[in-house]
Amino acid sequence: MEFQGLQNSLPVLVVAITCILVCILSWFSYKRYTSISGVWKLVLSSFRGLAFIILILLFMNPFFRSETEVQIKPKIAVLLDGSESTTISKNTYRGMEDYRTVIARIRDNPENTELEFLSFGNSVQVEDPGTFSPASSSTNLYDAIEYIVTSDGEYESAILISDGIISLGKNPVVEASNSPIPIHVISIGDTSKVKDIAIKNIYANGTGFTNTKHNVTVELSHFGFSDKNVRVLIKSGTSILEAKSISLQKHKEIESIEFEIELSEEGLKQYEIEVESIAGEWVTKNNSSSFSIDVLDSKTKILHIAAGVHPDVKAIRSLLARDQNIELSTYTYLGSLPALKNIREHSSFDLVILHGAILSSVLTELGITISDTPTLFITLPDRQSMLSAEPYSVIDNDTPDLFDVTLQLNEEQANHPILEVDEINLSTLAPIQSSIQALNTYPNALTLYYSNFQNIPTASPVVSILEQGSLRKSQLNASGWYKMYLSPNTPERNFIIQLLSNLADWTSSDPDNRLLKIRPISNSFSSGEQPVINAGLINENGVVESEAVIELTISGESFSSDFTMNNLGSGNYSLQVPELPKGRYSFSATARKGNRDIDSQSGEFIVTESNVELSNTVRNDDLLSSIAANSGGTFFNFTSVGEFWSSQKVIKNLESYTETKESFFFPVRSIFWFVIVLLLLGSEWLVRKRFALP
Repeated sequence: MEFQGLQNSLPVLVVAITCILVCILSWFSYKRYTSISGVWKLVLSSFRGLAFIILILLFMNPFFRSETEVQIKPKIAVLLDGSESTTISKNTYRGMEDYRTVIARIRDNPENTELEFLSFGNSVQVEDPGTFSPASSSTNLYDAIEYIVTSDGEYESAILISDGIISLGKNPVVEASNSPIPIHVISIGDTSKVKDIAIKNIYANGTGFTNTKHNVTVELSHFGFSDKNVRVLIKSGTSILEAKSISLQKHKEIESIEFEIELSEEGLKQYEIEVESIAGEWVTKNNSSSFSIDVLDSKTKILHIAAGVHPDVKAIRSLLARDQNIELSTYTYLGSLPALKNIREHSSFDLVILHGAILSSVLTELGITISDTPTLFITLPDRQSMLSAEPYSVIDNDTPDLFDVTLQLNEEQANHPILEVDEINLSTLAPIQSSIQALNTYPNALTLYYSNFQNIPTASPVVSILEQGSLRKSQLNASGWYKMYLSPNTPERNFIIQLLSNLADWTSSDPDNRLLKIRPISNSFSSGEQPVINAGLINENGVVESEAVIELTISGESFSSDFTMNNLGSGNYSLQVPELPKGRYSFSATARKGNRDIDSQSGEFIVTESNVELSNTVRNDDLLSSIAANSGGTFFNFTSVGEFWSSQKVIKNLESYTETKESFFFPVRSIFWFVIVLLLLGSEWLVRKRFALP
């Protein structure tokens, strides 16, 4: 042990002088006593002086360094494939019996090596090889290889035991080439195909709309059943929605079949694809698979009220009627003549289009309250329409004078979703009639297009929109739109169709003013997945909130648990839920900051039983050997695992080595020295009592 110095800024000379002074003071503190001999004076002053010197030195915090030679064993990571497919007994592979034999042979490692066992399926985790039992419904080989690549020199080499069947994650071969250590691979499983039919993929949009038909494509993989007919069913609960037969062709390993589902009710709906089993199938568990569709109310209910007859009225009604997701009702006011009505029975409308200045008596007749109804106001070329000051007007015109103008884009709002239209030269469009002396009624209204008069841009708005709380309003302050709709120029027709459709969609939509926006990354998860729920949060001032706590309760038929979402910063939060059993789950979330509740939201998702591990049971030796080759490792078959520890390529980098380790000793951290101080002071006290010293 070597003295290194004092962890103190005081010079050594000062410390030495201090110790000498302590000794002198200790001697003089006993020199005046005549009742004791000089020897006892020396003993007592030594006890006191030595105790104080030790305390002074401990206060200076001296430290010592020592070096020791340590024998280091090379550490090896053993990656065990934890997926269900590794347990399947097929032909020469006897499932878990052979898997356990491989693990036992690996555990019989040289004495100078150290093994750390890890399992992987959905995630990588430390594993006890003695109790290891594969049960994961998916295989993510990429995560396992990435774990090794990012281990930061913890391991000298790695051993991967897998069947190479990937059901999750990216291809691991490229990542293996980044490995700083060799990855030796032992393949398990069987390479032979078996007679089987399996559902390989289901393609369906996760969102659908009521009263529409939803397309579903099912891919079947098959082997050994050429020219056989199989029935494929699509089911909702126990009800069969549709059944189709398909002939399996020898030259096609993948067959596709199309279904159409009639969506009639809102909500998260679960469906199941089932292939009726055929005699001789190796396994039937992979003959069924579930998926879900979040069914939304598809129809936008629009009422178009016209104050008169005009080509624009006909054009806009024709444009809206061609959209299958719009239920259009119409009302045409004809003055003294009876109004023309074609109104569908609804409790309310998503959007009311007011074409021209509409009498309040008409709105009263229809039971419409403008103050709480989304409206799109379109002017007609008449004085009353141009000078209307009704509450549905977003733009005010100073005069009723109209001019031929073209549209001028407001570049500041170019990214607004209403303006997601095909690019077109606005100056080439048919002219419309609008004011050149108008302004927005509300200071927070946004102008999307201004009028351009004789190639001179004006500040007079033609298309303006307004969002007030949960209500949206918009206005087309021009007439003559029908010219674009009837134009023989296809880009011009597409422009006006897209613009008016976007304007109707935006105005009729309920603004998402939720402070807390939360939803799962998918409508449904498999039983082997860990569901992920993401959230975004702003506070009551509309500012991103990064210091809140979001508490989440997830409930199912036999499950209920509370969670706290992880704060990712910048108002983003996330939660990875543990694997859940099959079923439907609802969740409710509350965002809090201090004692204040910011917002609460709820939702639901579905967990389905996964059969992905059984859709392919053929060992992938090409993939496994590529991982070994790219990382500088060696490839073995489970039948030759007995040769593993005798392979020169395996053991060449497994030699033990010595490493010099430094250790530092700090006396102040040892109780020994404080015990010595107490003994010295205690001895002094006893001697003083013996001589009856004060």
